[in-house]
Amino acid sequence: CTAVGSSTGALAERWNGNSWRIQPTATPKGAVSPQLFGVSCPAANACIAAGYAYRTATSRDVTLAEAWNGKSWRVQAAPNPKGATESNLYAVSCTSAKACTAVGHYDNAKGLPQALVERWNGTSWRLQATPAAGIRSWFTGVSCSSPNACIAVGYYWPGLYGNTSPLAEAWNGMSWHAQKVPFPTGSNTGVFAAVSCTKGDACTATGTGFGAKSGPTLAERWNGKTWRVQPTPNPANYRTSFGEVSLNGVSCTSTTACTASGEYSPGGSAGYFLEAWNGKTWRLATAPFPVHFASGALFGMSCAAARCTAVGDWSGGVRAVATLAMAN
Repeated sequence: CTAVGSSTGALAERWNGNSWRIQPTATPKGAVSPQLFGVSCPAANACIAAGYAYRTATSRDVTLAEAWNGKSWRVQAAPNPKGATESNLYAVSCTSAKACTAVGHYDNAKGLPQALVERWNGTSWRLQATPAAGIRSWFTGVSCSSPNACIAVGYYWPGLYGNTSPLAEAWNGMSWHAQKVPFPTGSNTGVFAAVSCTKGDACTATGTGFGAKSGPTLAERWNGKTWRVQPTPNPANYRTSFGEVSLNGVSCTSTTACTASGEYSPGGSAGYFLEAWNGKTWRLATAPFPVHFASGALFGMSCAAARCTAVGDWSGGVRAVATLAMAN
């Protein structure tokens, strides 16, 4: 397993079956404060990580992509849209070392966020055109089941102000197409945070559906034709959360096996929870907590067969902020 994030700069760690070890990462020339948000490894000696860095010459955040070749991490040149005042990548999905898709957002000349997609062909990263989505839009997650089948998810504002809507777009090998996404019952707003596809017609996206009758957690299933809302449980104390109650990470190994990580702030302190899909229902799963845990969150989830690993951070006791990893 490989996990990425940030410390004093970009952070990458590798699990070898017995222990986690920090891997030295690269910093783009002329940039500072690199941060990595997503990683995808199509092979043990091939990983791509995505994020952003602060370019000192222009005083702007710019896209960042780094590649692991089994020995070291190296920066890849990732383009930024023309006229962008800042650009960020939040997630990446690879089906091979020569086929990766990264998503995020950029701010246009008017300062309005726009969904961003880039494609790696083994030699270079190139920007891809996507259908316009509202006035402001973000992509936060992407999953590719083949080089010609990807789903990107996030959220958008239909108008300059008002409620957000879940956003999903599909890549068919030639172009991106918008998909219609329903709201949970009793809600007129929502956000997708993550997505996982086992094949082109089997994807699960998770996030939050504010004001829904079933509660704020959100999961929807793509069957190749339509997205459908799946009822999800919520933590017993979710009503005390000061912030969003969201399923912000998900990983599926089949149509009957998905695990999602949740984030909320019961009583004002950051916390996390886990949920599992068995092909029929979503159920809360027991989540372990470190000794002296005071607050924390899970940001990423990856499952292989029946084994899942979730990563994030936590604080408590003598620890100000520490990396967190757990496995079932």
